[in-house]
Amino acid sequence: MRRALLAVLPLVLLALAFLVMRHELHQLRGADVARGLASIPRERIALAVVCAACNYLALTLYDALALRHLGRKLPYRQVGFTSFVGYAFGHNIGMSFLTGGGVRYRLYSARGLTALDVAQVGTFNALTFWAGLLAVAGVALVVDAGQGAMSSLSLEPGMARGLGVGLLGVLLGYLVLCAKVRRTLKVPRLHLEVSLPTLRQALEQVGVSCLDWSLAAMVLWVLLPAGSGISPPSMVALFAVAQLVGIASQVPGGLGVFDSIILAALTPGVSASMVLGTLVVYRIVYYLLPFAVAAVLLLGHELAQHRGQAAELRARLGRRRQEG
Repeated sequence: MRRALLAVLPLVLLALAFLVMRHELHQLRGADVARGLASIPRERIALAVVCAACNYLALTLYDALALRHLGRKLPYRQVGFTSFVGYAFGHNIGMSFLTGGGVRYRLYSARGLTALDVAQVGTFNALTFWAGLLAVAGVALVVDAGQGAMSSLSLEPGMARGLGVGLLGVLLGYLVLCAKVRRTLKVPRLHLEVSLPTLRQALEQVGVSCLDWSLAAMVLWVLLPAGSGISPPSMVALFAVAQLVGIASQVPGGLGVFDSIILAALTPGVSASMVLGTLVVYRIVYYLLPFAVAAVLLLGHELAQHRGQAAELRARLGRRRQEG
């Protein structure tokens, strides 16, 4: 069953990639793409691509931290490849714990990791993701207090600050647990042992995740027109809160929810048509382009694997014939 699953899994993932890519491209209107590309200088688009590449590079540190916590040592080349493909699929298909986990199981299992190891990597990565989001969104709500970049949320200053303090309180509670609780939780039926990261590892989680959120926000910020009137810190704050609401919607990439918050925050300082065009280009740069690259890389990896297995099978048959 395990061999059958590993054989079928990449086909399922690649089929999903094709369907999602087809749906996304069908949703994009040529006029919106053309308007967005025409309104953004080419050097800004190139800079956005660089920021997206740096962001996906930062995302590979999620898996690196998780594997170090589990005591599993793998070459960074393998970790980076697996993490990039996993996150590119998870961002676009949705249900990232399953889709990204499926990619990780397929690629990490060849390196000796079990399904439980992959599940623990996914859980650790989720903690890292939320640690940074709580930090960035919490600080944003306390400092901005529902004004400025956060005005599109229609929150009263007191409510915004209270929500921000609450998010930071949750983060502080997590850090305290990591500092104080060193017991290992055992799940006998699954032969699983789960332990919280150390305080140092938890702080590393916050740092890596905040870097991730900052770089992701910069992909959108560099695409905005010069007169948008929003600073990089305000963009990071707005981006984090908009993504938080988008995540709550359970829509892949927060499509529609995220866009509406960004649109409301940037207009009327920037024309709605220009913001919409910018968001279209942002989705191409941050979602579709990495997704296409990841799908090609996964396909190339699977073809190479099958060629290697076919060559090994031919070698075995040749040896048997010689022995016979």
